[in-house]
Amino acid sequence: MKGCVNIGVACEKSGKHEKGKYVSGITNWLSALVKNKCSCVAGSIGRETENNHVRGAIPLLRIDEEVRQEAVELVKTLVGIKSVNPPGNENEIATVVKEFLVTNGIDATLVPLGKERSSVVARIRGASSGSVVLCGHLDTVNADEEKWSVPPFEPRINQGRMWGLGSADMKSGVVVILEMAKLIVQDNLTLKKDLVLALTADEEDGYQGAASVTESGLIDDAKFLIIAEPTAGKVYCGQKGELWLEVVFSGKAAHGSMPEQGINTILPASEFCLALAEAAGSFPETPGRGQTSLNIGQIDGGWQVNIVPDTTRVRIDSRVVSDEEKRMVVDLVERLGQEAIANTGAGFKAKTIAYRPPIVSDTSSPYVQSFLKAVAGNHSQAEMEIAPYSTDGVSIIPKLAIPMVVYGPGDIAQAHQPDEFLELSSLYGALDVFTRFFNELVIK
Repeated sequence: MKGCVNIGVACEKSGKHEKGKYVSGITNWLSALVKNKCSCVAGSIGRETENNHVRGAIPLLRIDEEVRQEAVELVKTLVGIKSVNPPGNENEIATVVKEFLVTNGIDATLVPLGKERSSVVARIRGASSGSVVLCGHLDTVNADEEKWSVPPFEPRINQGRMWGLGSADMKSGVVVILEMAKLIVQDNLTLKKDLVLALTADEEDGYQGAASVTESGLIDDAKFLIIAEPTAGKVYCGQKGELWLEVVFSGKAAHGSMPEQGINTILPASEFCLALAEAAGSFPETPGRGQTSLNIGQIDGGWQVNIVPDTTRVRIDSRVVSDEEKRMVVDLVERLGQEAIANTGAGFKAKTIAYRPPIVSDTSSPYVQSFLKAVAGNHSQAEMEIAPYSTDGVSIIPKLAIPMVVYGPGDIAQAHQPDEFLELSSLYGALDVFTRFFNELVIK
């Protein structure tokens, strides 16, 4: 597509990737967009008469093929920008996002987090006080490129799927947010309340980007939060709590040729892990919240093969449906640890590394109800659930105490693993859902 293939992403035709042209490339692309010379977005400027649906005399948003194709190109651009966390280095992608917004007439600012790290906050003014916040993160997890069958930073499209790191989690969700903002300004639509974009650094490691945005005061007037994480077509009215625990088994080192003189901590640690894995399925299913989960995420024991290991650490990730079940998990870990060391001479200690309580929104909120309706479309009301994973909401909701939903393109099942991909149909579907929501409750 003329005017689009030189913006620092992999070209579908050649499959090649030109490193280091993201910012200059996006500038050229944005310039072409504004001048209406890019074939993938041709005719997208000044679409009010041709493309707006009308509710009475009120112009509304509409998604057409031009918007869909522009969204695809923008996802490719963002996937092509490396923003793995750790270390983060989100400044490059944050700069590209800010430039996209400013080029389209939207006030945007960078919120610094640390060296080479920034979030982006933008605002479109509405008719009355208060705001609706659209949130997405700019970072990704790291990729073990040897395990990928396609280059993770050179997005490829094949059979309706885009392959690349962050395609599902969640650069496609960021693009949905950007497209909504662009169309509102482009079509000169009036909003009932301000629309705020909070595009954050550090979601994948510690939610510090969202924390710094919240602490900045830039979203203090928020009335509703939408987080565009991948949900596979579902809408979540909150999220499970995130509980991280570390347990340490302590023993006695000895020469590897005389193991009877030491206390090998790998043995009780292994027994503990097996018992915990067996107990993980014992938590009951809670209607609307799902089931508390347990994952043994890390184990580290010994430091040399010819030494009896005197220390073994195990780290556990539990996603809990309630504070009560958080306490049950802590008690379970303590009990199984003590049982594992019985008659071994080893010691056992458990500590909580981090706990972020569950978030459950008030589903009677008009915002929540309207979003559920937008997701359902012409079908019956969408089912009310909470997300099995955690989001930036943990750094926002405790301070602002507002309702939130989680909904976006892609499937979380594709995240955090080699050969991540995005079903393009889910991108188009998310654009439609956000459009229905905005037309129903946000546009004046």
